[in-house]
Amino acid sequence: MSDFELDRLDLRILSILQENNQASAQDLAERVHLSPSAILRRIRSYRATGVITADVSVLAPDLTGERISVLLLVQLERHAPPVVAEFRTQLANAPEVQICLEISGVYDIACVATFRSMEAFNAFADANIAGHAVVRRYEASFVKRRAKMSLALPILP
Repeated sequence: MSDFELDRLDLRILSILQENNQASAQDLAERVHLSPSAILRRIRSYRATGVITADVSVLAPDLTGERISVLLLVQLERHAPPVVAEFRTQLANAPEVQICLEISGVYDIACVATFRSMEAFNAFADANIAGHAVVRRYEASFVKRRAKMSLALPILP
C-alpha cells in the first residue's frame, strides 16, 4: 500500500464496509453524507491503492455441517528463518487453517483451524505438526463456544 492519506470520511466508509462490504453506494452516501458517485470513486481508490486488500463472504457455520475448531500452539526446535518460513507456509497453505501467526513467548506459532471431526484433526496433526522435524512440541485447545469472530479493525477514534 502506498502512502494513501485517509480522511474522516474515508475512515467512516471503511468502518461501514468492514461491517458489510455489500453496502450500496446509496446506503453509504446516506450514512456519511457524500454523493454515491463520490463514494464509488473512493472505494475504487481504496482497492487500487491496497487499502482494501480483499472482499470476502463469511459463510454460516452450519452450512458445512458440524465442525470442531482448534487453537494450535506450536513450539519449534530450531528458529532458522528459512526453516520457520517453510513450516509457517505449510500451515498457512492448509485449507483447514483459518489463522496462522508467528508469536512471541513459549510458543512460536499459533493457528486457528477447523475440522469435520476429531479423526480429521488427528490426521492433520500427525501429518503436518507432530511428525515435522522442526516441531519440538505442540498443544491443541478445542473451542467450546465462539464469543466473537471478526477480522474488522477498529479504525475510528
